[in-house]
Amino acid sequence: MQKFRHTKGFTLTEVLIAMSLFSVVSTIAATVLVDVVQLQKKSSIQNEIYEDARILMQQLTNEIQSGTIDYEEYYSVNVVQQKNSLTDEIYYGINYGVYSSRFFDPGKSIFPNANNIPGNPVNNPDDLGIECSYPADDKKTCEIYFSDSTDLNTGQNPYKNNPDLLTATDANAVYDRGLSAGVNNNVVPELYLIDSSGTHKTIIAKKNMTSGKCGVGDTDCAIGMMRMTGQDMDQNGITDVFSCDSDYKCTAAWDVPAAFQYPFIKKCAALLTCDSPAKYLENNKIHLPRQADLVIAFDPNESQFVPITPRRANIKSLNFTINPLDDPYKAYAESAMQTQPTVTISMTIGLANSAKSEYPGTFPDITLQTTVTAGVIGKIDSYPPVNDILRKSDDLGWINGVF
Repeated sequence: MQKFRHTKGFTLTEVLIAMSLFSVVSTIAATVLVDVVQLQKKSSIQNEIYEDARILMQQLTNEIQSGTIDYEEYYSVNVVQQKNSLTDEIYYGINYGVYSSRFFDPGKSIFPNANNIPGNPVNNPDDLGIECSYPADDKKTCEIYFSDSTDLNTGQNPYKNNPDLLTATDANAVYDRGLSAGVNNNVVPELYLIDSSGTHKTIIAKKNMTSGKCGVGDTDCAIGMMRMTGQDMDQNGITDVFSCDSDYKCTAAWDVPAAFQYPFIKKCAALLTCDSPAKYLENNKIHLPRQADLVIAFDPNESQFVPITPRRANIKSLNFTINPLDDPYKAYAESAMQTQPTVTISMTIGLANSAKSEYPGTFPDITLQTTVTAGVIGKIDSYPPVNDILRKSDDLGWINGVF
């Protein structure tokens, strides 16, 4: 007869202890696993944000190296339109040539000046171009030119013989003591670039992606870009009017004809070239971007500035330091300005508020800074040719009228 031995089993206490230990170990292991996964996810998104910032910096660098600082645009936005806004908003692409005129002395004029005294010197920008000896008769061929009215490039800003006795240190592309109430500072929130041909502009700035104010609360911001192409409307060889490229949804310029001071636009009806300035702009399909679009939440169907930033990224701050403050190829008589234009980009980027729910935890912002030298070497003409013929006194002062 076979005998069976009884095997000793686990007591209830031992089972409970084992279960408790297994539960504790499992909880710790699960917590460690979750922490590792979150840390890996956090590290991954930080690397992605850093890579976004690096790519954005490279893109901005390429834009600067493909062009140069658009001093005309800075003067238009920071001085001309701030001094005497012709509309309720700031527009880009207008007043081209006003900044360049600050470096020219037009000499004397045979037309009555502000004091209605023929022959008295006329201070720039009251008079542009050489005057014809038959100023009142458009039908006559100009055979004799008034040589003393020929424009002279002084190479200093502001122009010679100015009524306020300003010196070169009193004026630059972002500030003019005689005209602007702004601050003389080379750190600007928006970057204006132009290509070597003087016909293509690029505008870069922070663009709201959501409603609110950039850097405040849950508002997300991107880097917005706008491109414009210029036209030589009066056929004098110099671009004078810029309009948004077809890929951008800009304001119809015929809604804001007051922004244009060019005689060939303002007086086109009298010249029998159009029914009205608004119609002239409409016929030529001129569209302008508005600065106000930058602070409006992005709408793909309406926004004028196109974001170039990934949706997961939030641009916390974006500043550009431009140097020098005057175009060195126009301000050749100002020793302080004799350096190739450079732009220092300072950018702080973080995780977009709209993406934080997908990436729990806190993420430090990333700040990058780099200095880029402009790629264009040489002068970009923006001043009307000095041999432009002026015939009538009512054609004078179009630049001065901007102010």
